[in-house]
Amino acid sequence: MTLSSDRIEKVLDLIYDAAAENDLWPHALTAIADLTRSEGGILFGQSYTAQRIYFDFNGRLNEECNRAYQERHMQNPWSLHMEHQPTGRLVMSDEAVSLGELQASAFYDEVLRPQEVGHNGMMALAARQDFRAAFNMCRSVRRGPFDPDEQRLLEWLSPHLCRSVTLGFRIDGYLAMQQAAFNILDRLADGVIVLDRKAHVLFANVTSRRMAEEGSLRLHQSIATHSPAHSQRLNELIRAALQGAAGGTMSLPRNPDGRLLTILISSIRSKDLGRLSDAGVKDAAVLLFVIDPANRRSIPLERIRDAYGLTHAEARVALAASSGNTIRETAQSLSLSPNTIKTHLRRVFAKTATGRQAELAGLIAAIGSMRVGETGSEQ
Repeated sequence: MTLSSDRIEKVLDLIYDAAAENDLWPHALTAIADLTRSEGGILFGQSYTAQRIYFDFNGRLNEECNRAYQERHMQNPWSLHMEHQPTGRLVMSDEAVSLGELQASAFYDEVLRPQEVGHNGMMALAARQDFRAAFNMCRSVRRGPFDPDEQRLLEWLSPHLCRSVTLGFRIDGYLAMQQAAFNILDRLADGVIVLDRKAHVLFANVTSRRMAEEGSLRLHQSIATHSPAHSQRLNELIRAALQGAAGGTMSLPRNPDGRLLTILISSIRSKDLGRLSDAGVKDAAVLLFVIDPANRRSIPLERIRDAYGLTHAEARVALAASSGNTIRETAQSLSLSPNTIKTHLRRVFAKTATGRQAELAGLIAAIGSMRVGETGSEQ
């Protein structure tokens, strides 16, 4: 299978653009289907505990069959095999179950047979406890399994798909950039820095500029840290992002107290970012988030309730547990029994698609990333 670099580049652009504009996922999936001679593809997120599909993006597959899947076949021979697969690993459906066995299932009769689908390339893109974001590329029985070249193409796309989904989940500021809302970025409690293709600083929000004033970062024409060793690591990750790699994460001791900051580095491919001429930002290529876990103000319970559909009691427990306290400490602070705390936490984990207090803390921190004034209004 011979593919032009232009076709591959267009697919990559769609994949990364979809991180900021979810409506592009069906187009990206259809483009991948065309490259691999597939019937179509789908990208979805689901939780077995909550029995809920959080999102699904359909690229040319039958919607009626998709509804049958969501209503009756979330657990099927393919999904059962994928439950414990690592993220980013391409799995061929014939590895999970033979076509003959598959054809004997109700899942095949209701979901696959009407679409003449018999083979699938499957990949977990993100996982938290029993929550999975997954990618499926479906092939007809007539075409048969994917050939080695098509498998290699899907494997090559794997880190880009994973990275795009992660961006869509975790970087709320990315959407603010897409909408040219740089005033929103200035209101984030986390540092946000945008670099161009020469690694020059195009934009630094108020928080990142404050970090520069205290000496943790250096934001002149380029970016550096107060530590030569950490500057070298940061520059390596930036260079990798500029060359099209998925990105990376590093820690940096805060100056002067040594408290660890986390820096997330990601490449930017969205064409929308190239349209931000009114904001004076052109050729944006790399996005950095600088996160100080201790820089969190009190978060209104209403934000947590609204974000994940929690009850008032569940939101109180989620906020208390996210601070790093043990079950017993949380129970004492809320004047509840440890068993009541455990019951609430189980429901919170199911609704937020998390499985540990550390993961829950990350979500709560994201909600708290907007600076809040003393009166409760956003600043």
